[in-house]
Amino acid sequence: MESKKIILDNPGSTPTTTGRKNRSSLSLLTLLSCFVFLCSTGCPSQSSQKKQIGETGKKVGRVDLPPLKIGIVDCDELTESIQTRWQEFSEQQIELIKLERGKINNTEIPSLDVILYPAHFLGTIAETDWIAPVPTPLLQRLGVGSRPGKSNQEVSENLETGIENWSSRWRSIARYNGKWMALPLGGPCWVAATRGLDVEPLSQLQQAISSNQNNSSICTKAFDEFLAEAEKSLLPSLDDRRATLEKTLKDRNSIDKRALVNRFLWILNTSESRYRGLVDPYKVTPRLALPEFARTARYLQRLALIEPTTILCSPVEAWEKVAEGNAVFGIGWPRSDGFQRATIRSDAKPLKLIPMLFNGGDGILVSIGRKTRQSSMAAEFMFWLNREENRSAMQRETPRIEVLDIDNDANRIREDYREYQTLQRLEASNSTLDMTPRFLQSDLFVDSLADAILDILENPGIAESRLEECKKKWTELIDATGLESLRNSLERSTGLSN
Repeated sequence: MESKKIILDNPGSTPTTTGRKNRSSLSLLTLLSCFVFLCSTGCPSQSSQKKQIGETGKKVGRVDLPPLKIGIVDCDELTESIQTRWQEFSEQQIELIKLERGKINNTEIPSLDVILYPAHFLGTIAETDWIAPVPTPLLQRLGVGSRPGKSNQEVSENLETGIENWSSRWRSIARYNGKWMALPLGGPCWVAATRGLDVEPLSQLQQAISSNQNNSSICTKAFDEFLAEAEKSLLPSLDDRRATLEKTLKDRNSIDKRALVNRFLWILNTSESRYRGLVDPYKVTPRLALPEFARTARYLQRLALIEPTTILCSPVEAWEKVAEGNAVFGIGWPRSDGFQRATIRSDAKPLKLIPMLFNGGDGILVSIGRKTRQSSMAAEFMFWLNREENRSAMQRETPRIEVLDIDNDANRIREDYREYQTLQRLEASNSTLDMTPRFLQSDLFVDSLADAILDILENPGIAESRLEECKKKWTELIDATGLESLRNSLERSTGLSN
C-alpha cells in the first residue's frame, strides 16, 4: 500500500522583524493579531504529538522504516485481519511470516520483531530463546491503561495494575519462569456441553474439587454414575454408536490429536493427579503408568461410545454439534463469529454445561522477538494488537481470541455462548496449568500420548499396558530433549522456579 509520510509542521515559529525603530502602528497590530490567532488555535505540543491514532487521527510509525517482521505460528486465520487493520493504523509496513512449529527447535533464531503463537507452545519458544520478556515500558502502559482518568503514557508504580484485573486463565498462560513472557489475546477453556444427560454427579464432583475435598473415590463414583446413567439412556443406539466410532478411528490422519489429548486431560484434571502433572518435575519421570491415567482412558473410551461424532474433532466442531442438537455430548468451546445460530433441531433436549474447566493453553499469545531490531515499534504493535477493537475483529476469525469486556462481545446473542462465558468467569480460578503440556518439546509428548489413547479407544482392555508403553516412549523423549533442560522447563511452566 502506498502511504504518505506524515510531517508535522511547526506553526509556532516566531516571525522576524526588520529591526527598524520606526515601525508603523499597523505592522504592530498585524503582529499582535497573528500572535493572538496562534494562541487561540494552539501550537502542537510535545505531548500531543505522542498521541495514538485513536486520539489524533494520524498514523504512527515511519514509512521509510523497514517492515516489522511478524512471525505467525498456527494462527494463519489472523493474517488478513492483522495486515489490513495495521495498514489503517501505521505508516510502517509489516511482513507476516508463517512458521512451522515443528522446525522451530532446530532452526537458527531469526530476527523477528513480534511472534504470535498458541499458549501451549510458550515453553518451547521460550526455551529456544526466540522471545524476550514483555518490555517494562509496555507493562507500564498496560498497567495504567485500565485506570480511569489516566493516560496510557503515564508510568505506574505497580507494573501489574490493570493486568491483574485480567482473567486468571489469561494471566497464567502468559507467565513463564515467573515473568510476563507474552500478552494473552485469549484463553478459552475446555467445557462439556450436553443434551439429555444427567450432569448432577459431575456437578457434585466439581463442588468437591472447589472445596478441596476431592479424592480418587469421589472422582470414580461421580464418573461411574454419570457414564452408567448416560449409557442406560442411550442403550438402544449404543451398537450404532460403536460402529460410528470404529469407522472414525480408521482414518487417524483426520483426527485432531491435541484435541483428543485435551479431552483426556479434562477428565484427568478432576483426579488425584490434578496438581501433580504429567511428569514428575523433580525426578523428571513420566507419571503415565499410575492407576488414574488408565482409569481416565477408560472413561474417555466410554464417552466416545456415548457420542462418537464429537470425541475426535476440533473443539468448535464438537461444541456446535451439541449446540445445534445433533449430538448429546461434546467437550470444546463455542464459535465466536458473532452470528446467531441458524437452526436448532426441534426435538433437541435442553442444553446443559458440566461445570468443569480445563485450560489447555489454547489461546493466542503475542511476544516480542529476542532479536528484534525495532523494539519500540514492536512494543507499539503489541500494544495496538491488545486494543479492544482489534481483539473484536480477530475474535470473528477464531475463538482463541477474546475481548476484554464481555459487553463488547457480539456473540452474546447466543444463549449457549453466554452460559459458556459465565461458567468461565465463575470457575476459571479453579483451573490450574499443572496438567497442561506447555513445556519444552511438548508437541512430541502430546502426539505420543494421542497415539496411545487412540489404541485404547479401539480396545479399552489394553489401557494399562498401552500407557506403560507410552511411558517408555516419553522416557526416550526426555533423554533426547535433555533431562536438565526438561526439568528447568517443567519448573518454569508450573511456577516452581519462582
